[in-house]
Amino acid sequence: MKNVKWFLTLCSFLSLLAGCSPDIKEISDIALVMATGIDYDKESNKYIFTSYCVLPATTSTEKTGKLSEWVASAQGDSILDAARNLRNRAGKSLIWQHNKLFIVGEAAARYSLYNVVDFLTRNRQIRITSYLLVSDEKAEDILNLKSDISELASNVLLGIIRNEKEWGKSYSLMIQKAADRYSSPYRGFVLGKLSTSPKSENSPSSLVLKGGAVINKGKFVDWLNGNDIRVVHWLSEKSQWKNYEFTETLDYKSTKVTFFFRVAQSEIHSDYVKGKPKLDIQLNLKATLTEINHHLPLSDPDTLSQLEHEVSKRVEKQIHDSLKHFQKDLKVDLLGFSDYFIRHHPKGWEELKNEWDDVYPTISIPVHVDVKIEKLGMTQTIGDQ
Repeated sequence: MKNVKWFLTLCSFLSLLAGCSPDIKEISDIALVMATGIDYDKESNKYIFTSYCVLPATTSTEKTGKLSEWVASAQGDSILDAARNLRNRAGKSLIWQHNKLFIVGEAAARYSLYNVVDFLTRNRQIRITSYLLVSDEKAEDILNLKSDISELASNVLLGIIRNEKEWGKSYSLMIQKAADRYSSPYRGFVLGKLSTSPKSENSPSSLVLKGGAVINKGKFVDWLNGNDIRVVHWLSEKSQWKNYEFTETLDYKSTKVTFFFRVAQSEIHSDYVKGKPKLDIQLNLKATLTEINHHLPLSDPDTLSQLEHEVSKRVEKQIHDSLKHFQKDLKVDLLGFSDYFIRHHPKGWEELKNEWDDVYPTISIPVHVDVKIEKLGMTQTIGDQ
């Protein structure tokens, strides 16, 4: 009797292994979405939804871990409609858990970036920790560009974003951060700018993340260059600049001197002077001398003091030029100066908030930069022998 029970139990177990559950997806049936593009076509008034996917290897003759790229696009009257149309023609189950990049074409950003962000934050399949980038070309074309290093395009972009802290001329923001910035009607913000390098005889086109896209009141406004982005990093909250290192090259007495420097402290003070709002910026930098092309008496304290003074003035000018561009040309509060008046001067803000767009471009913003050279590189006596 015991043997019969054992046999029946074994048969039941084997029957479960005979076929897969209908709820289980085979590897051959899925496509892993790694990056997504959203474009807008003015002529047809249609959105274009593009998915950059990888297809896992499915046959025994293929190498383990081998992945093939697959890019597909579809149009629709709305972003959701375009996304559904893509699913209808894909022939695969699209898996979104690995998607870390959303690229918005310039036309879609100009038409209404707010609609894009709203769609992304409402969709439960979307990772709000994905990065949101704006391309000066069609996102569809960007995602169809083959990498020049035999690597998945999505991995290349993520690597560029990780390297941002060692360069400082690009700015990457996650979807959740962008959505938070939309909560304030008084300030704008920056998203990363994605481009392609020109194709030449020696090298194909490649992806370039440099500069930024200015977003204000739900729409794309204009582009920022790499130097403006560095100023945004310097004057952002500590979580943005604490791990960044920047380089600066100075012409000093016919000698090129290059520094690594990092932000030690960044403070923005708000006040009212004679009833008018005023801001004051204090930026402290720690520097390491990394390269010189001629002899300098670096053991002389006066030389170091002069170098500190010169590089301080250089950085001050960069900040002044960028602030002038933000205030006078763009007229967009990119650095969230309004937040300082909201937090520290609530009574004054009640009178100021309705006129902020007109007052912001006129506010005086003195800048004070203090650079201290901490190290002279690997040697303390270079050029002094």
